[in-house]
Amino acid sequence: MARVTVCLALLLALPALAADEKKEEKNVLVGKNLLVNGSFEDGPDAGEFKSLDEDADDIKGWVVTRGQIDYIGTHWQHADGKRSLDLGGSPGFGGVKQTFKTRKGQKYKVTFSLAGNPGGGVAEKKLGVKAAGKEEFFTFDTTGKSVEAMGWVTKTWEFTAEGAETTLELYDAMTDDPFAGPALDNVSVVVKS
Repeated sequence: MARVTVCLALLLALPALAADEKKEEKNVLVGKNLLVNGSFEDGPDAGEFKSLDEDADDIKGWVVTRGQIDYIGTHWQHADGKRSLDLGGSPGFGGVKQTFKTRKGQKYKVTFSLAGNPGGGVAEKKLGVKAAGKEEFFTFDTTGKSVEAMGWVTKTWEFTAEGAETTLELYDAMTDDPFAGPALDNVSVVVKS
């Protein structure tokens, strides 16, 4: 009889333990960046800058999705670390993407630093962000900015996962200046608590 009672107690406790494990797993993930190399620090020597074409995967964790981007080294001041991106290549309306694990129905928060290449003839830069069938645009005005004072700002965006993996793409959504696009740094995706 004692064995039956112990077994019954264990069976009744299992759902609660499983729920606690899921809650603990979610708490561990909250605040943890699900992206690899969000500040683009791990990649080839960029020198002043290095142009990367569509499908290039030179920057760890990231793939160039369209046109061309410039991987910025010493050319300008970064938001975080020693590297960032100009999503307008030399030339090209470029973008980058990364695929990461998600849980269907879970909400996620994307945070990134945005500025713009202060060169070129168009002051307003436009960045597109896409994930899980959702898309939004962000603008940045480079008036009064310089390579020494880029004026980086932090932007956030949210999406709800549609499956076990999600691809986040950030891209140059401008149509009139393929040489000087939006600047991107310090990208993170975290579970929204």
